Formats: sequence, C-alpha cells, structure tokens
Amino acid sequence: MNEGFIAVHVGAGYHSMQKKHAYKTLCKKSCQKVTIMLKNGCSAVEAVSTAVVSLENSLLTNAGCGSNLSLSRKVECDASVMDGRTLNFGAVGALSDYMNPVLVAKELLLHQNNENLSLHRIPPCVLVGEGASQWARSRGLKNVKADLLVSENALHTYSKYKRKVEEAENDPRKFIQREPANNKILYSEAAEMENNACISSETWLPGDESLMLDTVGAVGMDCCGNVASAVSSGGIVLKHPGRLGQAAIYGCGSWAQNSLSSTEPAVAVTTSGNGEHLIKTMFARTCAETLISNTDGVTGFHYVFNTKFLESPFLIHTSEKLAGVLAMKFDPVSNSVEVLWAHNTFSMVLGYMSTHLSKAVVGYISFVIIKLIHIQISVCHQYSLLLQWKETTKQ
Repeated sequence: MNEGFIAVHVGAGYHSMQKKHAYKTLCKKSCQKVTIMLKNGCSAVEAVSTAVVSLENSLLTNAGCGSNLSLSRKVECDASVMDGRTLNFGAVGALSDYMNPVLVAKELLLHQNNENLSLHRIPPCVLVGEGASQWARSRGLKNVKADLLVSENALHTYSKYKRKVEEAENDPRKFIQREPANNKILYSEAAEMENNACISSETWLPGDESLMLDTVGAVGMDCCGNVASAVSSGGIVLKHPGRLGQAAIYGCGSWAQNSLSSTEPAVAVTTSGNGEHLIKTMFARTCAETLISNTDGVTGFHYVFNTKFLESPFLIHTSEKLAGVLAMKFDPVSNSVEVLWAHNTFSMVLGYMSTHLSKAVVGYISFVIIKLIHIQISVCHQYSLLLQWKETTKQ
C-alpha cells in the first residue's frame, strides 16, 4: 500500500502580490480536502477532479465561474482529466453553462471505462460547445444559465481590454508591443517552500494583466499507486469564440500514466501558460515522456522545459514563450514520489500534500533571481524556474 499524494496549482501567469495569501490559502484548502479523501480510499481520478473543482469554485482563478470572457462576452471553459491506470482521457471545450467543466470531462472519461455503445460505436473522449452541454445534461449533470458564470471582475477586465483593442484598431499608433521578458535564470530550493517563505519579486513587472494565463490543475496518486491529472481553464482574455486551449487537447494540458513495469516510474503532468504554445509542443505528454526516460527528474525537467519548449522548432518564430508545468513522478523501485514544477511567467502558485503530512506545503513563486546552490546551468536567451521536493513514502 502506497501513500496518497496531491499537488495543485492555480496557474502560471500573473498573480497579484496583494492576493498571494488568498491564492496560497486556496491551494492549501484544496490539498487538505483531497488528502482526507485519499486516506478514505478515493481513486486518483476522483482526487484530482475534486481538487480542480475546489479551484474552479473560487473567483480568484481563471476557471469555471469568474473565467476570462471571449470576444462575444461569454465564459467558454476548457477542461480535461486523464487516468493513468486505464490511459483514458476525457475533455470538454468552449463549455459555457457548467460551473465545473472538469466534472463533465471526468464523466466523459468514466463513460469510456464503463459503457459500450450500440452498433460498435466508440464513446467520445472530447466534446465541445453545445454538443458537450447536451451530452452532460443527458448524463444527469446540472447546467446553469451562462450569465451566472460571468463575474464582475471578469466583466471589468473584458471592458477594459475590449476598449484597448478598439482604440488600437482605430489608431495603430497607440498599439505598443510588449517587449520579450528579460533573460534570466530562476532557481530556488524546496526548503523555501517548506518554511512557507514567500519569494519577493524584483522590479520587473508585466506590461499589463494580459499575462493572466492562470489555468488551474492537479496531479495525484491514490493509495493503490494509480496516478491521474486534471486541468481547467477559462482561456485568454478576448479569445475568439470557440477557441480551444491546451486544457481541452490530448497530450497538451494534462497527462498521466501508471508504471508499465516494475522498474518504470508513474508520472502525471498538468500545464499552464499560452495554450497555443503548449498545443504546438504537446507539452504535457512531452514532459511525461522525458520524466519517464530520465532517472534524474531535475535534469530531465530542465532539459524538456528548455529544449522541447523554449527552443522548440515549432515555436521558432515566437518571440515570447510562456509556460508553466507541474508534475509528479512515482518510482516503484525506491517507493518515492517527486514533485517538480517550472515556469517562465511572472508567477506561479501551487501546493502539495501527502497522506502522512500534517499540513500542505504551499508557495507563491514570483519573478526573482535566487543564488544557485546545487545546480549550475547556463541558459541563453531565456529563463526558467525549477524546484524539486522529494519524499520517501512509508514502507
């Protein structure tokens, strides 16, 4: 019997320093709630889905109620869940009338496990828009009026940037391109977060709030050693109606797979950032494959973030590449869990907890240079952040 584990994040993007305590508290409560469930024997799929529901229910996040609004002034949510035991995947996109789109994604995943359709039809794994809404209602999931998902803050942000877009279109001279981020390397040790230390930011600040790419996600393992991942997002501000981000695309927003042998690790990954960039690099699956093939999680994670994303040939013409990733790796040989994360955005907020810890570890990680202690790595033209925590589970 293994220890259960859960890790959550509220996105890689821009998070107000004034709200850092609220973000950390949200992650803490989510981890604590799910840890109790894991102690009572819930599955990994149930654990990550419940964790993401708690994040969707907060107006602090860009997921569920309070999500960014599209050009047509609507909330359109993407979400997905992947089960590492069955390798099944369920996702929804551009969903406008459900408080918790991750629950619709989970239902799609479970539908694949339990049912066969007549005439040898194949159960869907991805549904979008009105088709997704109709299917969810047919499964007994209760929808709400779309307007109930529109928060006052999201409406204010929509109006602000809609006005800016209109001004720029009417007078191109008013349009100012944001400069690419400074070339910096960011590192810290997990001890900073073990003590709940808040890392202060430097003088660099994003040009505006359009960096709020705060997709939420969770990775987890149940007490039977099964892993799962889930992700949910309201997408970018003023996105085109019907646009799908990485949270709805296979291999891009979430990935999970159990150990396929007695020596191969189990992995679960969830991503955040610019959806188009994460889709072009299939970043969730790419991270998972690298963690499986590399015995050293730190080295592998650094390699995949830089080589497969920042230096990816699929993003060669992209000047500003924004991403964040949270992953867990379970090694059945050493019976240990590693949780790793990286981002090159202004901030990332996350938390994690195992079933034998008395409290969750949470942190707000912001744009800062910290003295390198154990790892000396040179990165040209870009910057990245990598932290690692390792816990040996009870025998």
